[in-house]
Amino acid sequence: MKKKSRTKNSLINSTMGIVSNFTFTFLNFIVRTIFIHYLSKDYLGINGLFSNILYILNFAELGVGSAIVYKLYKPVADDDENRIKELVFLYKRVYFIIGSVVLAIGLSLIPFLPLLIKDAPNIKDSLIVIYILYLLETVGTYFFGYNRDILLVYQKNYVCSIIDLICSVVKSIIQAFILIFLRNYILYLIVYIISTILSNVIISLYTKRNYTFLKNIKNVKVNKKEVKELWNNVKSIFVYKLGSTVLSGTDNIILSMIIGIAAVGLYSNYSLVVTAISGILWIMLKGLTGSIGNLNTIKDPEKQERIYYQVLYVSCMLYGFGCCCMAVLLSPFINVWIGEEYLVDVYTVIFITVVCYLRGIAFPSDVYRDTMGLFRDGRLAPIVCSILNIVLSVVLGKLLGMKGVFLATIISIVSTTFWYMPRIIEKKIFGKNVFYFLYKVAIFTIPFVVSYILITFIFSFITANTIWMFIVRCLIAASITVLIPVLMLIKNKEEQAVIERIKLLIKGKL
Repeated sequence: MKKKSRTKNSLINSTMGIVSNFTFTFLNFIVRTIFIHYLSKDYLGINGLFSNILYILNFAELGVGSAIVYKLYKPVADDDENRIKELVFLYKRVYFIIGSVVLAIGLSLIPFLPLLIKDAPNIKDSLIVIYILYLLETVGTYFFGYNRDILLVYQKNYVCSIIDLICSVVKSIIQAFILIFLRNYILYLIVYIISTILSNVIISLYTKRNYTFLKNIKNVKVNKKEVKELWNNVKSIFVYKLGSTVLSGTDNIILSMIIGIAAVGLYSNYSLVVTAISGILWIMLKGLTGSIGNLNTIKDPEKQERIYYQVLYVSCMLYGFGCCCMAVLLSPFINVWIGEEYLVDVYTVIFITVVCYLRGIAFPSDVYRDTMGLFRDGRLAPIVCSILNIVLSVVLGKLLGMKGVFLATIISIVSTTFWYMPRIIEKKIFGKNVFYFLYKVAIFTIPFVVSYILITFIFSFITANTIWMFIVRCLIAASITVLIPVLMLIKNKEEQAVIERIKLLIKGKL
């Protein structure tokens, strides 16, 4: 059978991911709207807080996924089924242990829950029961989740997208019914748990059916040297992942402790939109991961560098477009969607979207790090970043309120991880210094700063907050944020290369 090109695989995965995420986002907004109308703001705050706590607990994944996926790229490219079975067996066994550890740690945190909430929420349900339900949803993903990474390596992410989409549609319909007619938050969470576990089970069955050699991996012998190498990589990834997870997952916790659970509720509405949009953008980029991993099995530094900067260009364009539009449209959307009382100040909105942009454009460095096995390099940078973020968030949060927490995150990222991992990629793979990377990021970012200033000026003449005026704002923002970057970068070699790839793909020559 003729294999599809990396570009075609990336396009299929990205397209299905976009369709799935758009649908998921639409359904999520419907359910969130119903949630806001039928349950109190305190439930919103609890929802955001516990989601963050369990997100941080995910650091227990220890980076096993990244370590084994990195090892899988070559045997998959070589069709070495025995080698794949060894790694998958090891992956499955380790993940069972990790799931059990996460469950134990999660349960041990129950006595400390009151310390994380400044004001007691006005809800009828038990906080402990709600927390345990969130914990079960998190733990459930460990026992089947490794199958998703198998499909990732085989460049079939689209299968996961289709299955997740179907389960999300059914879940959203049932949750909407529960909120409208029963107003029961516990049942709402139970449906969420069942949906997550069901999608993972279906993906597991699909994997075993289509890769039959993975059906019987119970008695596979794993080389001790392999296990030792894995854990050496895991220890390095653990440190890196711990810092990254703490950095991403502490905002709601700090907001709850310093400002109050109501602030978490307000931010959670903005976070819902930002997470949805960034999720779509990330899926578009993630479709490239398997192809980049496949490319990096071939040692060709010149080609790897060329692709790296093309991916950086795509990352900056996607996240620049999304974050610039969100910076000018988030508050008008919230105003039209649920009302003026749910708005936050303009600086908070700007800082939230800048954080999103900084995380998004880190994609090329992260994926090259994982697919080339550079696990030991730069592992301490996220730890330094997360410690700095916590200290600055507490200080600036008390001084400036909600916007101070997100300003602290920006300062922490820019001063550490933003430049350090790209520096390692440049030095280890391309033999260059980090200033070239910084120059490229600046070139790719400036057009969006110009776009934001121009859009803000135009919006100053639009005062009405109706749905029709919001649509007008969307059209203006989207048009400017597409045209200005494309025109300003028209002679840029990365833009020209990406356009040429698109032309070839359309003509069926790629």
